Amino acid sequence: MPQQILKHRMLFQALLLIVITILIRPASLLAQTPPDVPADFMIDPAMDAWPGEYIVVLDPAAGAVSAAQAQLAQAGELIDQVTACGSSNVLQVWRLDDFPAAQTMLAGDPAVLSLEPNWIVRAAGLPTPPPTTPETPYVFADTYYASRQWNLQRSDAARAWQLIADQGLTQQTVRVAVIDSGVDFNHPDLAGRLLSGYNYILTTTLPYDDFGHGTHVTGIIAALANNGKGIAGGTSHVEIDPLKMLGSTGGGTIINLNQAICDAADRGADVINMSLEVPASLSTTLADQMQAAVDYAYNRGSVLVAAAGNSNGGPVYYPARLNHVIAVAATTPENLRASYSAIGTQLDIAAGGGSFTENVLSTWPAIVTAKCTGTGRVLLTEGGAYYCTEPGTSMAAPLVSAAAALLLSLQPGLTNDQVEAILEETARPIGLPNTQVGAGLLDMAAAVRRVLTSTPVITPAAIGATVLTGAAPFTTTAIVENASLLSVSVTGTLPMTDWLRVLNVGGDSFTGALRYGQPLYFSFAISPTHLLTGAYNSAIAFNVTDSHGARTTMELPISLGVGNFTPTLYLPMVNRPPVPIGSSTPLSFTWETPVVTPTVLTIGGSGYVTVALPFAFPLSGVNTTNAASYAFAYVYADGFVAFSEGTHTAVASPTITQCLPILTQPLQGAFGWWADLDPTLGGAIKTFQPTSDRFVIQYEAVASAAGVTPPYTATFQIVLHANGNVGFNYLDVPDAVATGLTNLAPRVVVGVQARAGLFRNQAACITTTKGYGRPPHDEESILIQREEVF
Repeated sequence: MPQQILKHRMLFQALLLIVITILIRPASLLAQTPPDVPADFMIDPAMDAWPGEYIVVLDPAAGAVSAAQAQLAQAGELIDQVTACGSSNVLQVWRLDDFPAAQTMLAGDPAVLSLEPNWIVRAAGLPTPPPTTPETPYVFADTYYASRQWNLQRSDAARAWQLIADQGLTQQTVRVAVIDSGVDFNHPDLAGRLLSGYNYILTTTLPYDDFGHGTHVTGIIAALANNGKGIAGGTSHVEIDPLKMLGSTGGGTIINLNQAICDAADRGADVINMSLEVPASLSTTLADQMQAAVDYAYNRGSVLVAAAGNSNGGPVYYPARLNHVIAVAATTPENLRASYSAIGTQLDIAAGGGSFTENVLSTWPAIVTAKCTGTGRVLLTEGGAYYCTEPGTSMAAPLVSAAAALLLSLQPGLTNDQVEAILEETARPIGLPNTQVGAGLLDMAAAVRRVLTSTPVITPAAIGATVLTGAAPFTTTAIVENASLLSVSVTGTLPMTDWLRVLNVGGDSFTGALRYGQPLYFSFAISPTHLLTGAYNSAIAFNVTDSHGARTTMELPISLGVGNFTPTLYLPMVNRPPVPIGSSTPLSFTWETPVVTPTVLTIGGSGYVTVALPFAFPLSGVNTTNAASYAFAYVYADGFVAFSEGTHTAVASPTITQCLPILTQPLQGAFGWWADLDPTLGGAIKTFQPTSDRFVIQYEAVASAAGVTPPYTATFQIVLHANGNVGFNYLDVPDAVATGLTNLAPRVVVGVQARAGLFRNQAACITTTKGYGRPPHDEESILIQREEVF
């Protein structure tokens, strides 16, 4: 790797110069204390701007500059001023004690062109790869979310909600009809979500829930999220129309069911949830009548969702087995078919319904707390509100209804067929046949990605370097990503210059399909060695065409300064809000050092050893509720540490990397550089404790396994913190280089997984088929805090 060779050569030359200087200097000079560095110039390398200082750009031609200066003087002190060459604009640097006050005072002043941080200008050099970025967590603040709502966690509800926030998407309110036993209108976790509904049993009264089932189903869809109590529902912008046709014992009539389906459509239901079951032995005549009601609602645009039925592996029940109804099977927390869940070709999708030992928690009516009894049921209370755990396909169906409502809140124009197709196309395979789980497990985050507008993003947004004359060639890699699962076509023509070429694309043009998880890669070889002093510029234009034929163009500018060259710094003269200093500051590089001799571990290729930890390590995810603390770590040769509850089950194929979540072994782990490594071919794996609250597993120049191309060594640390945080430090790892338009080397996974994959945070995953994020680079540190494992 040219960069590493250059780095090592420069380091050797610097050390040689120091040795020679020491040998020839007089002793009197050696004893001198070096001069102090002024504090103003001792800056944090991670800082983007000088603390407390702001640049004000004034236009004397547009207004009274003196008035603006007088106002600024009230908020701070003028410390520098210059008139920009080639312009009449005045640039002033102010140290402001009260920046918000200054911003308010100067708002709308025509003489003030901009007010922003006093950005730090640094010496340019070779481009540094963008940082490896962990996922931004969405943390539900509801009391029972972390410990009890595994069903939302398995279907990635938190990632769906975070994606909506990240993309700045707007949502509209969706109406969901719940045909069931009514609802508790006084439940605080459903406040503001309930319409008056209708009662088919006592038509003159509100549909109060005297059985419990309807309130439980409603909470799974619509319980208030982040209100600091109870549970979170699967969607937020929703109103529930409770249609009560089940009585106090949970029974109802087909006549009322058929009428409720039709009424729900007439009352404007976008989604109709039916956590109900009618035996599959229903006569053809009655089945046809029920189908007619379903068709009536379907033709009016409603999405119909029904529980597959608790037939203990028997046939799918009505109404789930009807046409135009999404039939939902139930799975356990371990992603197995729930023993009670129906089996059949009519199944469309699966969601968490639970087992009799670990089931689904949701809202429960206060007037029937005594009915939260029996196998698998536990009654909880908080602030006078009640919650009950219950298993069943009845609990799986409303989560699918919530996902349908979530899609419609984002894209109200979707048809019911499109909603069903999206849910099934994005369902996650869990290794079970479609006769047990339909298309697979509901994946709410993937479903949201399916309705996102495809907007390709290039990282980095520009490539620039300044080097000395005669500098060695170097490489750098750009990644084009798409947050949407909607594929777009990307074409372009590559620049043909004597100093720039693309390593991984043959010819002068390219065409590729771009979607989430399948990015495009471009590795550039930049050769300044024989260039004269000056500035060199080029660019790649990307032509993007979506599935509707709409076209956009993007550009990646590439610039190179050679020799004693000072690039022009362009300051845009626009009136804009300041960028918060440090809002995206990467973590400074840290390398842990031992205080005593480290312990060297003997691990065979693809093997592991058991290491006793100096403290109980709480790898819980989100918070300490139901935290699993581990006394032992299982250190694998392939760059990760596993944790097990009870006897450790060895990872069957640790050399085969997988993106998180991992549903087999390891169920819990810290993946520093999960790749095909083999310490028997070179390097060492060591452990040490630098402080009482940190434990380090250090992979030192560990070689890649035989057959990995190109071969490499990796030096990095996995740091376990006593508070549950996990750090990764990278001293010397291979550069990311594209081996094809859709392939990147090395193949590596970086992240943390807790509680059997219910919680995780993946910073990078590069496999043979998937690409998420960017692998870490030399002298980079990542810290994933416990609450960021979500």
